[in-house]
Amino acid sequence: MRRGAIVFGLLVLVLVSAAAPARAQRTTGEIVGVVTDESNLVLPGVTVTLRGPGVAGTPTVVTSETGAYRFPALPPGEYTIEYTLQGFATLRRENIPVGVGAVIELNVPLKVSTLSETVTVTGESPVVNLASTTVSTNYNKEWVAAAPIRHFSFFDLVNSAPGVSATSTLGSNSSATTLGSTTNDNVYAIDGTDLSAPIGGGAWPWPNADAIQEVEVLQLGASAEYGNVMGAVFNVVTRQGGNQFHGDATYYGQTQKLTSRNTTVAQECLGVSDCPSSGLPYHRDQWRDTTAQLTGPFVRDKFWFFGSFEYQNDFDSQPGTDPSAPAKSTSRRVFYKFNYNITPNHRLMHGYHNDYWAFPGVPTASIAPSAVALFHGDNPTPNLVYTGVLSSKTFVEARLAGYYGKDSGDPLLPGEPRVKPHIINQDTGLISGGISSWDDEKVWRTGVSGKISHLADRFLGGSHDLKLGVQYSTGGQDSVTGPNDYLYIVGGRQSYGYTRLPWHAGGLIRILGTYVDDTYRLGNTFTFNLGLRYDHSQALYPSFPVLDASGNATGQVSPGNDDVYHWNVVSPRIGATWKVNQAGKTVVKGYYGRLYRGILLADFTDANPSVTPRFIFDILPSGARTNFDVVSSNTNLTIDRGFKDPYSHEAIVQIEQEMMPNLGLQVNYVYKRGYDYGGWQDTGGRYSQVPYVDSAGIDASNRTLQLFSLLTPFSQSTFQMTNVPGLFSRYNGMTITGTKRMSHNWQGTLSLVVSKSEGREPSSTRSPATAQYGTSGGFGRIGCGSPCAGGQNDFINTDGLLLGDRPVVAKAQVIYNFPWGILVSGNLQHQTGRPWARQIRVAGLGFPSRPTIYMEPLDGSRRLPALDLVDARVQKSIPLGRPGVFLDLFIDALNLTNSDSTENVLSRRGDQPDTFGVWSGADTLVRPYLSISANRSRAALNPAFNSRVFRKYGAASDARCSRWSVSPRL
Repeated sequence: MRRGAIVFGLLVLVLVSAAAPARAQRTTGEIVGVVTDESNLVLPGVTVTLRGPGVAGTPTVVTSETGAYRFPALPPGEYTIEYTLQGFATLRRENIPVGVGAVIELNVPLKVSTLSETVTVTGESPVVNLASTTVSTNYNKEWVAAAPIRHFSFFDLVNSAPGVSATSTLGSNSSATTLGSTTNDNVYAIDGTDLSAPIGGGAWPWPNADAIQEVEVLQLGASAEYGNVMGAVFNVVTRQGGNQFHGDATYYGQTQKLTSRNTTVAQECLGVSDCPSSGLPYHRDQWRDTTAQLTGPFVRDKFWFFGSFEYQNDFDSQPGTDPSAPAKSTSRRVFYKFNYNITPNHRLMHGYHNDYWAFPGVPTASIAPSAVALFHGDNPTPNLVYTGVLSSKTFVEARLAGYYGKDSGDPLLPGEPRVKPHIINQDTGLISGGISSWDDEKVWRTGVSGKISHLADRFLGGSHDLKLGVQYSTGGQDSVTGPNDYLYIVGGRQSYGYTRLPWHAGGLIRILGTYVDDTYRLGNTFTFNLGLRYDHSQALYPSFPVLDASGNATGQVSPGNDDVYHWNVVSPRIGATWKVNQAGKTVVKGYYGRLYRGILLADFTDANPSVTPRFIFDILPSGARTNFDVVSSNTNLTIDRGFKDPYSHEAIVQIEQEMMPNLGLQVNYVYKRGYDYGGWQDTGGRYSQVPYVDSAGIDASNRTLQLFSLLTPFSQSTFQMTNVPGLFSRYNGMTITGTKRMSHNWQGTLSLVVSKSEGREPSSTRSPATAQYGTSGGFGRIGCGSPCAGGQNDFINTDGLLLGDRPVVAKAQVIYNFPWGILVSGNLQHQTGRPWARQIRVAGLGFPSRPTIYMEPLDGSRRLPALDLVDARVQKSIPLGRPGVFLDLFIDALNLTNSDSTENVLSRRGDQPDTFGVWSGADTLVRPYLSISANRSRAALNPAFNSRVFRKYGAASDARCSRWSVSPRL
């Protein structure tokens, strides 16, 4: 049987070596170490036995001739290890925590003894990472269960990490920046399945938060196992079955009566016609969230299962909007996982997730509900993983995984037609009419990967933990888009507009990566992390049907292109760790890596040959349309075949210190420099620089700026997507993180990040409520609407702070267990507000429409107010008479201080005095746009058996209240 399992494992590895996602996925940790006697001589032949709920039976290894042992591929959790050798006292180490991606180094001495005795040590394990130069934060099951945060999805967990800043805390937003990186640079993985969309890198499937076991946020120092990632890896591992049955169910409810008010009537009604005298505060229409989980064995020590289901409704209205038309988010999430132990050393895991969802845009005081879209669909996400321990030194893993999303965009309001003009009032900044466009699309990613890990404990004067792997992935988008006409009001009437026919388009990406990674331990003092990876990436267009005005196929197809561009990149990584003292309580580290972003569809699919032309037209006073001109078409969009992969240099200097048992402190200096971002260049038009005096509107500086004027007819302009000179990023930061493991009844993570994030990226022209992105977007283009109006003027005053710059980000997450079954937890954060700058729409530059241009540098002199949140929970566990049966009653208060947080300004234009946001001394902005509403409460019911699970929901600055938990043991 053992031989057959080994052959099976090798066959799987050979199969995936032909192809395997181009980003690493890890869901486990490992324990390594050396056993010595009291005189520090190594002890071969020691029997080392592992016990824990995450493994079947009692895995056993024998130390090598160098005294080394290793337990790879351990699911996150707590373990007990026992060391036995005749003539020595048995040593038992209990409550050893192993997190996702953790390498726990346990070097233990055995005491000579002629008696049969056992020495037990409880709760002692290193808090300093001795094997790696990565900078990461792990949130264990205790924090996942007890965190007083929104829990809309797993994003609320990863966004708690040091230096991570969500683009928005509203609605279903899922994008975040981390330590200067763009939102496109991150990777989202669930149980090793890369969920990052091939379009722009955002997460696609969103599993139930109650199904999560542990979260790892790997922010810096990624090894060569990780490819096509310049930001953070958000790694979520779900719960799994075991030899005991467990179950839990939760119900959460929230009402408007449990939601407090943090805006004034004047703020809510500013610019709102027919505003009621009572104002239009944030309104909680409905919050209903029910989950159920069940786990246990089909066959003990052989076949385990875990299953979860969630039913969720979240309906609300933002300040300044009509409460009768709330944004309605719904999710129906299904998840299961099977673990099958072929033999004690060979295992299979199969998981499946699907999320039947409907998430709306967010109507605001400036966007009418009729103009907001509702996006809905589902995301089947299967995976299959084989792991094999071929020997005490060799471990293999093979993985087949992916997701296959289908979604559509329709009007938020029932009964609204898909096809209806989208109206933008340039005088007031208000948007009304229909949605901007409707769409039906498919988005998918499939990955196959394999790796082999081998411990060579006697080679070149030290030990080597070698990893070799191959990774292949393919992903794509196939969508039908129907843009509605855009009509612009200028001077009180409809003046001009844009129109185009529906189109069928998309693209494909293929990525093949290979890597070698070595953790080289030189004696007991130095460890080197050496890695090198190679990635081949390719962008291509398939053929698509050509559509008519109703979105129906005409029988014609667009030409395909199987090599729009391709990349071959080599990425080196090197790290070094120095134990300052023999005990390893003080460690100094350094790291350098050249990291590449990888191909994203958002860079090149605008130029797909199947995309229809866009026309601009004038609107006569009678309403008739005239003077139709092409402003964007495939005849004036091209892709540079020499387009290069954006990349960054990343360097870290790090000190880790064990302050006391279970308490560690980490201090990092971080430097990043990003290059080769994509944008658009006009290769056909001619421009000249003309002086412009900034004399119009509020805060006019009367300074003279040199702007770009288009000299040639717009029809001669050809825009090429390429690596635009002048686009770059630079980040300098200091991070300080203290981590306290659960001991003496409390645990916590406290962090402070002080940084400066500057440069010029494609998102630098956008509003402070926009994600800080690094894909080409509309930077440098003309003719595709408000994101693409400035052309070369996009370079004016945009080489300052980046959109996501927050000089100070401080966070704290703490849990304390009081006597009598009382738990208190807190989640606190402070983030400096995002920068913004004044703009003016300038006429007379020869453009199809007036471009909006920065009149001042983005230097931080204007910022949104800081984000300050205090979330808290008080919980009481009440036994109900039977072992394992209990009632949990808690109160969650989100945004306990009722602090509002402006996330945007209605307009940055200085020539709109009624809406322009300005500072007034130390006050907040005159016009709040997206304001976090505060202090919501909720009630919840949670029956559970033999397993405590307490969860919460709401919006990120709500408060919730009261939950009951019942747990009968099976």
